Amino acid sequence: MANLPVREMVLYKHGVGFFVRQGEVEGNSADLTFRKDEINDVLKSLAVFDQAGGQILGIHYDTPMDRAHRLKSSSVNLSAKSSLHDLISDLRGRQVTMYFEATPGSTESISGRVIGIDDRIHLKPEVVMEITSPSRIVILSDNGQTYVYSLDDLRNFKIQDAQSEHDLSYFLDTSMTEDDRRVVNLRLSEGDHDLVVYYVAPSPTWRVSYRLVAETEEGGSTGKALLQGWGLFDNRLEEDLDNVQVTLVAGQPISFIYDLYTSNIPHRKMIQEQNRTTGPVEYDADDIPDWLSDAATTDYMEQGFRLEQKVMNRLVDTMSDFDDGVDPIAAASPKMARRAAPASAKSSTKVRSEGKATGETFQYVVTAPVSVKRGESALVPIIGSDVNYERELLYNGSKLANHPVAAIRFENNTGLTLERGPVTVVEDGDYKGEAILPFTKEENQVYLPYAVELGVNIREAVENRVEIYAMHIEGKYMRQEQYNIREVTYTLENTTADEKTITIEAKIPEYYELYETRSPDSETLDHVRWQVTVPAKSKAEFVHKSHRQSFNRFTLRDRSYQNLDDYLRNNWIGQVIYDDLRLMLDHHFAIQKHHQTISILKEERGEIYKKQEEIRKNLGALQPTGQEADLRNRILEQLETAQNRLDEIESEIDSTQSEIERLEAEIERILEELNEKENAQ
Repeated sequence: MANLPVREMVLYKHGVGFFVRQGEVEGNSADLTFRKDEINDVLKSLAVFDQAGGQILGIHYDTPMDRAHRLKSSSVNLSAKSSLHDLISDLRGRQVTMYFEATPGSTESISGRVIGIDDRIHLKPEVVMEITSPSRIVILSDNGQTYVYSLDDLRNFKIQDAQSEHDLSYFLDTSMTEDDRRVVNLRLSEGDHDLVVYYVAPSPTWRVSYRLVAETEEGGSTGKALLQGWGLFDNRLEEDLDNVQVTLVAGQPISFIYDLYTSNIPHRKMIQEQNRTTGPVEYDADDIPDWLSDAATTDYMEQGFRLEQKVMNRLVDTMSDFDDGVDPIAAASPKMARRAAPASAKSSTKVRSEGKATGETFQYVVTAPVSVKRGESALVPIIGSDVNYERELLYNGSKLANHPVAAIRFENNTGLTLERGPVTVVEDGDYKGEAILPFTKEENQVYLPYAVELGVNIREAVENRVEIYAMHIEGKYMRQEQYNIREVTYTLENTTADEKTITIEAKIPEYYELYETRSPDSETLDHVRWQVTVPAKSKAEFVHKSHRQSFNRFTLRDRSYQNLDDYLRNNWIGQVIYDDLRLMLDHHFAIQKHHQTISILKEERGEIYKKQEEIRKNLGALQPTGQEADLRNRILEQLETAQNRLDEIESEIDSTQSEIERLEAEIERILEELNEKENAQ
């Protein structure tokens, strides 16, 4: 694609790049070659414009089949070792004109159809087969005679069959293709063209690395520093990049792969043809659909032309910013002079980029064109700003237990969004350590922990508990309002000979809020921080508390006398409420006893029913006269006694059930009064 070199390249963090190519082309076509894994993104995004006024007639590409599959569809299929032999075999039945040198110095021609080619084979026991004489070509001439010639005498021939010529060309073209490459052909109108092509394709994500070159001021806890950022990207293209406008984008647009390249023929139901005929159908002028009318078509074409001009103008404007006179980007020296000041470091590497917010993303536009050889990578300076910093000891037990880390804190006043990346810290000419600079918007605080302070030991103790602070009556329920409390105690021990100030960083659980704790010295989106000073060779303690509100609901009847006593003792309920609840519990437990009584009575009634059944069976076996009469009378007396007890049981059950109903009504009255008192408060 040397005639359409890359002019602009926009790289994103999620593995795609936006590429703009531009160049002058003569003729009626131009080819673009892409990797196989790029083709779906290219087909999804490819757009072509001709700035010279020509037309883009179409975009064509090979049907997606592997080379072996494509070759099978051709009537000509040649092997690598016997191409001539295979070609003549595949031309069987086709019209040809062949020229033979039967005698030295003289050539004769013959036109006709190829019958075939015969191999003279002599079989030997020790081998499978052996060709002992030249193959012979058999041709049916135009006059109807059959001729046989030696293949060795063939000097040249011409294929007279158009389909065979096409199949041979197709075979040769297909043999040239690479399975891991795909060619997209741009069909153009005749003449000269100035093409602009843009598309999206997979691209290695660009990276960023930082250097923080710092100088401390008196006291050693503050200073000034040069924050330098370098964007790293790879030239994955199969060509050199020469004077290309590069933009590195922080953010993540939505992107996906959509399979447009693979052919898909859905299965359809077979329907038999019905024999029907009809005459032509014509529209009157008034019947033409609106979208097919001349006015609508003209308007649609005008809109498309305006859109094409708008995109083309943007690309022209972008490319007009190229400055071929700009010096190449100077590379930073691999060795840093000791005690190098930030000012000298800044002057040695000129940042040639500008930042631009674009809604959900942020762009680092490298203002100087970049040149990178094929298969190479490059670093371009994208950030170079002075910052005022403070040095702190930062402790976060979830990230590093027992010790704080030495950290540099500064405000992002670069005017840029800082993409996440590694940073090397050099202070007063000495290497101090490394850190990860997080994704940081403009004017947000940056913390860079770069070393562990082993001279300070920190123990962290966490206590979780629940404290009830109120009780409320809600219908038949008791609502218990409470705090879930989290209390964290830090014990800090400074074993050094200097006073240390440690910044404690904590993540407050979701829905929790601080209480009975001094206000944080600083806050981020996820953390709060307090500064604690520990004298030399001493200890200190710091506690922060947080809580969240929650509640539980209990059925009032499920409470116990002990529960009520606790509520009263802790002043969660008053004496009047307590007395009413206690009376309600008295009634509730009385109802439970009554239910137990009814259960016992019903059990006794069941036993009596069983005995009565046995008595009736015995009674049926006795005669009312004779010797069995006395026994029968005694059994009748037992049956009467049992019936009397059944009557008593029924009466007791009825009276107990009535008492239960009375107590239930009393409980309902108490609950109603309790809710009225609750609402009146």
